[in-house]
Amino acid sequence: MRWLICARILLLTVSLIPLSAVSAQLSGECGSRYFWVVRDNLSDPETIDQMVERAAEAGANGLIVQVVGRAEAYYRSAILPPADFQEGFDPLAYLISVARPNGMEVHAWVNAFLVWSSPWAPEDSAHVWLACPDWFMGDASGRSTRDYSREECESAGLVGATLSPAVPEVREFLASIAVEIARGYDVDGIHLDYIRYPNPSFGFEQAALGAFYLETGLDALDIFRRYSGMESLSEQWGAWRRRQVTLTVLTVRSALRGAAPGVLLSAAVMADPSEAPVQYFQDWREWIHEGLVDFVCTMAYTSNRARALELAQLGTSEDPDKVIHGIGVYNQPISAALPAAREAIDLGAAGICVFSLGTLAPESTWVIRNFWRETGRPERGMDASVFHRVSTSGAAGL
Repeated sequence: MRWLICARILLLTVSLIPLSAVSAQLSGECGSRYFWVVRDNLSDPETIDQMVERAAEAGANGLIVQVVGRAEAYYRSAILPPADFQEGFDPLAYLISVARPNGMEVHAWVNAFLVWSSPWAPEDSAHVWLACPDWFMGDASGRSTRDYSREECESAGLVGATLSPAVPEVREFLASIAVEIARGYDVDGIHLDYIRYPNPSFGFEQAALGAFYLETGLDALDIFRRYSGMESLSEQWGAWRRRQVTLTVLTVRSALRGAAPGVLLSAAVMADPSEAPVQYFQDWREWIHEGLVDFVCTMAYTSNRARALELAQLGTSEDPDKVIHGIGVYNQPISAALPAAREAIDLGAAGICVFSLGTLAPESTWVIRNFWRETGRPERGMDASVFHRVSTSGAAGL
Protein backbone atom coordinates (compact mmCIF):
# COMPACT_ATOMS: atom_id res chain seq x y z
CA MET A 1 0.00 0.00 0.00
CA ARG A 2 1.16 3.52 -0.75
CA TRP A 3 1.17 4.70 2.87
CA LEU A 4 3.28 1.70 3.87
CA ILE A 5 5.94 2.40 1.24
CA CYS A 6 6.14 6.05 2.30
CA ALA A 7 6.29 5.07 5.95
CA ARG A 8 9.23 2.76 5.38
CA ILE A 9 11.14 5.44 3.51
CA LEU A 10 10.51 7.95 6.28
CA LEU A 11 11.46 5.48 9.00
CA LEU A 12 14.77 4.78 7.29
CA THR A 13 15.44 8.50 7.44
CA VAL A 14 14.92 8.45 11.20
CA SER A 15 17.53 5.71 11.61
CA LEU A 16 20.30 7.93 10.24
CA ILE A 17 20.15 10.46 13.10
CA PRO A 18 22.96 10.40 15.68
CA LEU A 19 21.88 9.72 19.25
CA SER A 20 24.23 12.24 20.79
CA ALA A 21 22.01 15.13 19.72
CA VAL A 22 19.05 13.94 21.76
CA SER A 23 20.53 12.06 24.70
CA ALA A 24 20.03 13.43 28.21
CA GLN A 25 17.58 16.14 27.15
CA LEU A 26 14.43 14.53 28.40
CA SER A 27 14.64 15.61 32.03
CA GLY A 28 16.51 17.32 34.81
CA GLU A 29 17.96 15.65 37.86
CA CYS A 30 14.53 15.21 39.46
CA GLY A 31 12.70 14.04 36.37
CA SER A 32 10.48 16.15 34.12
CA ARG A 33 8.76 18.90 36.10
CA TYR A 34 6.70 20.59 33.43
CA PHE A 35 3.85 23.03 33.08
CA TRP A 36 1.63 23.50 30.06
CA VAL A 37 1.34 27.24 29.28
CA VAL A 38 -1.70 28.24 27.21
CA ARG A 39 -1.54 30.94 24.57
CA ASP A 40 -3.56 33.45 26.64
CA ASN A 41 -0.45 33.89 28.79
CA LEU A 42 1.78 34.91 25.87
CA SER A 43 0.28 38.24 24.87
CA ASP A 44 2.95 40.56 26.31
CA PRO A 45 6.32 40.53 28.12
CA GLU A 46 4.84 41.31 31.54
CA THR A 47 2.52 38.31 31.48
CA ILE A 48 5.32 36.00 30.33
CA ASP A 49 7.58 37.31 33.10
CA GLN A 50 4.90 36.48 35.65
CA MET A 51 4.42 32.98 34.24
CA VAL A 52 8.12 32.16 34.20
CA GLU A 53 8.59 33.54 37.70
CA ARG A 54 5.76 31.38 39.00
CA ALA A 55 7.13 28.32 37.23
CA ALA A 56 10.57 28.96 38.74
CA GLU A 57 9.11 29.30 42.21
CA ALA A 58 7.30 26.01 41.68
CA GLY A 59 10.56 24.26 40.80
CA ALA A 60 9.74 23.57 37.14
CA ASN A 61 12.46 22.51 34.73
CA GLY A 62 10.35 22.74 31.57
CA LEU A 63 7.51 24.64 29.92
CA ILE A 64 5.27 23.35 27.14
CA VAL A 65 4.14 26.57 25.52
CA GLN A 66 1.16 26.85 23.17
CA VAL A 67 2.61 28.77 20.25
CA VAL A 68 0.09 27.47 17.70
CA GLY A 69 -3.50 27.45 18.94
CA ARG A 70 -6.13 28.08 16.29
CA ALA A 71 -3.68 27.81 13.37
CA GLU A 72 -2.30 31.21 14.36
CA ALA A 73 1.32 31.78 15.38
CA TYR A 74 2.67 33.16 18.64
CA TYR A 75 6.02 33.52 16.92
CA ARG A 76 7.26 34.99 13.64
CA SER A 77 5.89 32.68 10.96
CA ALA A 78 5.95 32.62 7.18
CA ILE A 79 3.31 29.86 7.18
CA LEU A 80 0.65 30.90 9.69
CA PRO A 81 -1.06 34.23 10.25
CA PRO A 82 -0.11 35.97 13.51
CA ALA A 83 -2.20 35.59 16.63
CA ASP A 84 -3.41 38.56 18.65
CA PHE A 85 -0.49 39.79 20.75
CA GLN A 86 1.45 42.99 21.33
CA GLU A 87 2.58 44.56 18.06
CA GLY A 88 6.26 44.08 17.24
CA PHE A 89 6.59 41.40 19.91
CA ASP A 90 7.78 37.80 19.45
CA PRO A 91 6.25 35.78 22.33
CA LEU A 92 8.22 32.59 21.74
CA ALA A 93 11.59 34.32 21.43
CA TYR A 94 10.95 36.37 24.55
CA LEU A 95 9.80 33.39 26.59
CA ILE A 96 12.91 31.43 25.64
CA SER A 97 15.09 34.39 26.69
CA VAL A 98 13.61 34.44 30.20
CA ALA A 99 13.09 30.70 30.66
CA ARG A 100 16.65 29.66 29.81
CA PRO A 101 18.32 31.63 32.64
CA ASN A 102 15.91 29.88 35.01
CA GLY A 103 17.12 26.46 33.85
CA MET A 104 13.96 25.54 31.95
CA GLU A 105 13.45 23.59 28.76
CA VAL A 106 11.00 25.10 26.27
CA HIS A 107 8.81 22.84 24.16
CA ALA A 108 6.70 24.47 21.44
CA TRP A 109 3.11 23.24 21.74
CA VAL A 110 1.28 22.99 18.41
CA ASN A 111 -2.41 22.21 18.07
CA ALA A 112 -2.32 19.77 15.15
CA PHE A 113 -5.70 18.96 13.60
CA LEU A 114 -7.77 21.46 15.60
CA VAL A 115 -7.44 24.81 13.83
CA TRP A 116 -10.45 26.92 14.78
CA SER A 117 -12.82 27.06 17.75
CA SER A 118 -14.17 30.59 17.69
CA PRO A 119 -17.85 31.36 16.96
CA TRP A 120 -16.81 33.68 14.13
CA ALA A 121 -14.66 32.99 11.08
CA PRO A 122 -11.00 34.07 10.96
CA GLU A 123 -10.33 37.39 9.25
CA ASP A 124 -6.99 36.65 7.61
CA SER A 125 -7.49 35.20 4.13
CA ALA A 126 -4.28 33.18 4.55
CA HIS A 127 -5.77 31.23 7.45
CA VAL A 128 -6.20 27.54 6.62
CA TRP A 129 -9.92 27.78 7.49
CA LEU A 130 -10.39 30.14 4.52
CA ALA A 131 -7.55 29.06 2.24
CA CYS A 132 -8.03 25.27 2.30
CA PRO A 133 -11.68 24.35 2.97
CA ASP A 134 -11.22 20.89 1.42
CA TRP A 135 -8.68 19.88 4.06
CA PHE A 136 -11.25 19.51 6.83
CA MET A 137 -12.64 16.43 8.51
CA GLY A 138 -16.29 15.59 7.90
CA ASP A 139 -19.08 13.69 9.60
CA ALA A 140 -21.11 10.74 8.27
CA SER A 141 -23.58 13.06 6.54
CA GLY A 142 -20.79 14.68 4.55
CA ARG A 143 -20.84 17.88 6.56
CA SER A 144 -17.48 19.53 7.23
CA THR A 145 -16.42 20.29 10.81
CA ARG A 146 -15.67 23.72 9.42
CA ASP A 147 -19.42 24.37 9.22
CA TYR A 148 -20.37 23.40 12.78
CA SER A 149 -21.66 26.11 15.13
CA ARG A 150 -20.39 26.28 18.70
CA GLU A 151 -23.61 24.71 19.97
CA GLU A 152 -23.36 21.89 17.43
CA CYS A 153 -19.73 21.29 18.36
CA GLU A 154 -20.63 20.86 22.01
CA SER A 155 -23.42 18.45 21.14
CA ALA A 156 -21.19 16.36 18.84
CA GLY A 157 -18.16 16.16 21.13
CA LEU A 158 -16.20 18.40 18.78
CA VAL A 159 -13.89 21.17 19.96
CA GLY A 160 -13.93 22.99 16.65
CA ALA A 161 -12.97 22.90 12.98
CA THR A 162 -10.62 19.94 12.54
CA LEU A 163 -8.22 19.07 9.73
CA SER A 164 -8.19 15.59 8.22
CA PRO A 165 -5.09 13.44 8.66
CA ALA A 166 -6.19 11.56 5.53
CA VAL A 167 -5.24 14.59 3.41
CA PRO A 168 -1.51 14.37 2.54
CA GLU A 169 -1.23 18.15 2.37
CA VAL A 170 -2.37 18.38 5.99
CA ARG A 171 0.45 16.13 7.11
CA GLU A 172 2.99 18.19 5.20
CA PHE A 173 1.45 21.41 6.54
CA LEU A 174 1.98 20.28 10.13
CA ALA A 175 5.49 19.07 9.38
CA SER A 176 6.38 22.44 7.85
CA ILE A 177 5.15 24.27 10.96
CA ALA A 178 7.25 22.02 13.20
CA VAL A 179 10.34 22.58 11.06
CA GLU A 180 9.81 26.34 10.92
CA ILE A 181 9.76 26.54 14.72
CA ALA A 182 12.64 24.11 15.23
CA ARG A 183 14.88 25.95 12.77
CA GLY A 184 13.96 29.44 13.86
CA TYR A 185 14.02 29.09 17.64
CA ASP A 186 16.14 27.48 20.32
CA VAL A 187 13.43 25.08 21.45
CA ASP A 188 14.02 21.73 23.11
CA GLY A 189 11.07 20.09 21.45
CA ILE A 190 7.87 20.20 19.43
CA HIS A 191 4.75 19.09 21.32
CA LEU A 192 1.71 17.97 19.31
CA ASP A 193 -1.79 18.35 20.76
CA TYR A 194 -5.12 17.38 19.18
CA ILE A 195 -3.24 14.76 17.20
CA ARG A 196 -6.33 12.55 17.09
CA TYR A 197 -9.87 12.21 15.76
CA PRO A 198 -12.62 13.85 17.87
CA ASN A 199 -14.56 10.55 18.08
CA PRO A 200 -15.66 7.69 15.78
CA SER A 201 -18.42 9.81 14.20
CA PHE A 202 -15.87 11.84 12.24
CA GLY A 203 -13.46 11.11 9.42
CA PHE A 204 -15.95 10.73 6.56
CA GLU A 205 -14.65 13.53 4.33
CA GLN A 206 -14.33 12.69 0.64
CA ALA A 207 -10.55 12.47 0.72
CA ALA A 208 -10.75 9.77 3.40
CA LEU A 209 -13.63 7.86 1.84
CA GLY A 210 -11.90 7.77 -1.52
CA ALA A 211 -8.51 6.71 -0.16
CA PHE A 212 -10.05 3.99 2.01
CA TYR A 213 -12.03 2.62 -0.93
CA LEU A 214 -8.98 2.55 -3.20
CA GLU A 215 -7.01 0.62 -0.58
CA THR A 216 -9.71 -1.81 0.55
CA GLY A 217 -12.59 -1.79 -1.93
CA LEU A 218 -14.90 -0.98 1.00
CA ASP A 219 -17.30 1.88 1.55
CA ALA A 220 -16.67 3.40 4.98
CA LEU A 221 -20.12 4.97 5.06
CA ASP A 222 -21.72 1.57 4.54
CA ILE A 223 -19.63 0.16 7.37
CA PHE A 224 -20.67 2.99 9.67
CA ARG A 225 -24.39 3.04 8.78
CA ARG A 226 -25.19 -0.58 8.02
CA TYR A 227 -22.44 -2.82 9.36
CA SER A 228 -21.35 -1.11 12.57
CA GLY A 229 -22.12 -4.32 14.43
CA MET A 230 -19.73 -6.33 12.25
CA GLU A 231 -16.53 -6.17 14.23
CA SER A 232 -14.14 -7.14 11.45
CA LEU A 233 -15.32 -4.41 9.08
CA SER A 234 -15.57 -1.77 11.77
CA GLU A 235 -12.06 -2.59 12.96
CA GLN A 236 -10.71 -2.34 9.42
CA TRP A 237 -12.10 1.17 9.11
CA GLY A 238 -10.86 2.05 12.59
CA ALA A 239 -7.38 0.68 11.88
CA TRP A 240 -7.23 2.74 8.69
CA ARG A 241 -8.00 5.94 10.62
CA ARG A 242 -5.38 5.05 13.22
CA ARG A 243 -2.83 4.76 10.42
CA GLN A 244 -3.67 8.26 9.19
CA VAL A 245 -2.92 9.76 12.59
CA THR A 246 0.23 7.69 13.00
CA LEU A 247 1.40 8.63 9.52
CA THR A 248 0.98 12.28 10.48
CA VAL A 249 3.22 11.80 13.52
CA LEU A 250 5.69 9.94 11.34
CA THR A 251 5.73 12.76 8.79
CA VAL A 252 6.46 15.35 11.46
CA ARG A 253 9.09 13.12 13.05
CA SER A 254 10.94 12.58 9.78
CA ALA A 255 10.85 16.27 8.89
CA LEU A 256 12.28 17.23 12.27
CA ARG A 257 15.00 14.61 12.10
CA GLY A 258 16.11 16.00 8.76
CA ALA A 259 15.94 19.67 9.69
CA ALA A 260 16.66 19.79 13.43
CA PRO A 261 18.01 16.48 14.76
CA GLY A 262 18.40 17.75 18.33
CA VAL A 263 14.76 18.75 18.72
CA LEU A 264 12.55 16.24 20.52
CA LEU A 265 9.03 15.31 19.49
CA SER A 266 6.29 14.70 22.04
CA ALA A 267 2.50 14.59 22.15
CA ALA A 268 -0.34 15.27 24.54
CA VAL A 269 -2.41 12.09 24.52
CA MET A 270 -5.64 10.69 25.90
CA ALA A 271 -4.70 9.10 29.19
CA ASP A 272 -6.32 5.67 28.85
CA PRO A 273 -4.08 3.69 26.44
CA SER A 274 -6.81 1.17 25.63
CA GLU A 275 -9.46 3.80 24.91
CA ALA A 276 -7.26 6.17 22.90
CA PRO A 277 -6.84 3.92 19.80
CA VAL A 278 -10.53 2.97 19.69
CA GLN A 279 -12.32 6.23 20.46
CA TYR A 280 -9.75 8.71 19.14
CA PHE A 281 -7.63 6.57 16.75
CA GLN A 282 -4.56 7.67 18.67
CA ASP A 283 -2.28 4.68 19.21
CA TRP A 284 0.31 6.43 21.33
CA ARG A 285 1.79 3.25 22.75
CA GLU A 286 2.69 2.26 19.20
CA TRP A 287 4.27 5.66 18.67
CA ILE A 288 6.51 5.03 21.67
CA HIS A 289 7.38 1.47 20.63
CA GLU A 290 8.29 2.58 17.09
CA GLY A 291 10.34 5.56 18.25
CA LEU A 292 8.04 8.08 16.57
CA VAL A 293 7.87 10.22 19.72
CA ASP A 294 10.43 10.79 22.45
CA PHE A 295 7.78 10.96 25.14
CA VAL A 296 4.07 11.51 25.67
CA CYS A 297 2.18 13.54 28.25
CA THR A 298 -0.98 11.74 29.31
CA MET A 299 -3.90 14.09 29.94
CA ALA A 300 -5.26 12.51 33.13
CA TYR A 301 -7.24 15.55 34.17
CA THR A 302 -10.12 13.81 35.93
CA SER A 303 -11.12 15.04 39.38
CA ASN A 304 -12.42 11.57 40.30
CA ARG A 305 -9.74 10.18 42.60
CA ALA A 306 -10.37 6.50 41.84
CA ARG A 307 -10.28 7.12 38.09
CA ALA A 308 -7.18 9.28 38.46
CA LEU A 309 -5.31 6.48 40.23
CA GLU A 310 -6.48 4.02 37.57
CA LEU A 311 -5.21 6.26 34.76
CA ALA A 312 -1.84 6.61 36.51
CA GLN A 313 -1.54 2.84 36.57
CA LEU A 314 -2.74 2.33 32.98
CA GLY A 315 -0.52 5.05 31.55
CA THR A 316 2.62 3.63 33.13
CA SER A 317 1.94 -0.04 32.45
CA GLU A 318 4.32 -0.02 29.46
CA ASP A 319 7.41 2.13 28.77
CA PRO A 320 6.86 4.38 31.82
CA ASP A 321 10.18 6.12 31.20
CA LYS A 322 8.62 7.64 28.05
CA VAL A 323 5.44 8.74 29.85
CA ILE A 324 5.02 12.06 31.65
CA HIS A 325 1.85 11.98 33.72
CA GLY A 326 -0.36 15.03 33.16
CA ILE A 327 -2.60 16.37 35.92
CA GLY A 328 -5.19 19.14 35.86
CA VAL A 329 -5.39 22.00 38.35
CA TYR A 330 -7.99 24.00 36.44
CA ASN A 331 -10.77 21.75 37.77
CA GLN A 332 -9.50 20.82 41.24
CA PRO A 333 -7.04 21.96 43.91
CA ILE A 334 -3.47 20.75 43.50
CA SER A 335 -3.78 18.67 46.68
CA ALA A 336 -6.52 16.57 45.05
CA ALA A 337 -4.43 15.91 41.93
CA LEU A 338 -1.20 14.88 43.64
CA PRO A 339 -2.08 11.37 44.92
CA ALA A 340 -2.39 10.07 41.34
CA ALA A 341 0.77 11.97 40.38
CA ARG A 342 2.62 10.23 43.19
CA GLU A 343 1.24 6.88 42.03
CA ALA A 344 2.54 7.53 38.50
CA ILE A 345 6.00 8.47 39.78
CA ASP A 346 6.13 5.42 42.03
CA LEU A 347 5.32 3.27 39.00
CA GLY A 348 8.22 4.73 37.03
CA ALA A 349 6.73 7.68 35.14
CA ALA A 350 9.34 10.06 33.78
CA GLY A 351 7.79 13.09 35.44
CA ILE A 352 4.72 15.24 35.89
CA CYS A 353 3.19 17.93 33.69
CA VAL A 354 0.61 20.29 35.17
CA PHE A 355 -2.26 21.81 33.20
CA SER A 356 -1.97 24.64 33.39
CA LEU A 357 0.46 27.16 34.79
CA GLY A 358 -2.03 29.98 34.40
CA THR A 359 -4.64 28.19 36.51
CA LEU A 360 -2.27 27.17 39.31
CA ALA A 361 -3.35 29.06 42.43
CA PRO A 362 -0.51 31.21 43.85
CA GLU A 363 -0.78 29.47 47.21
CA SER A 364 -0.22 26.12 45.46
CA THR A 365 3.22 27.02 44.12
CA TRP A 366 5.09 25.61 47.10
CA VAL A 367 2.83 22.57 47.29
CA ILE A 368 3.91 21.37 43.87
CA ARG A 369 7.53 22.39 44.54
CA ASN A 370 7.63 20.25 47.68
CA PHE A 371 5.98 17.37 45.85
CA TRP A 372 8.61 17.38 43.14
CA ARG A 373 11.39 17.55 45.73
CA GLU A 374 9.98 14.57 47.64
CA THR A 375 9.63 12.39 44.54
CA GLY A 376 12.87 13.23 42.77
CA ARG A 377 14.12 10.65 40.28
CA PRO A 378 17.49 10.27 38.53
CA GLU A 379 18.15 11.81 35.16
CA ARG A 380 16.95 9.75 32.21
CA GLY A 381 18.34 9.71 28.69
CA MET A 382 17.32 8.48 25.28
CA ASP A 383 17.08 4.72 24.88
CA ALA A 384 19.28 3.85 21.89
CA SER A 385 17.34 0.65 21.26
CA VAL A 386 14.34 2.72 20.17
CA PHE A 387 16.26 3.93 17.13
CA HIS A 388 17.41 0.41 16.37
CA ARG A 389 13.80 -0.81 16.39
CA VAL A 390 12.73 2.06 14.12
CA SER A 391 15.41 1.27 11.56
CA THR A 392 14.84 -2.49 11.46
CA SER A 393 11.10 -2.95 11.90
CA GLY A 394 9.87 -0.93 8.93
CA ALA A 395 6.26 0.20 9.31
CA ALA A 396 4.80 -3.15 10.29
CA GLY A 397 3.44 -1.87 13.55
CA LEU A 398 1.79 1.25 12.15
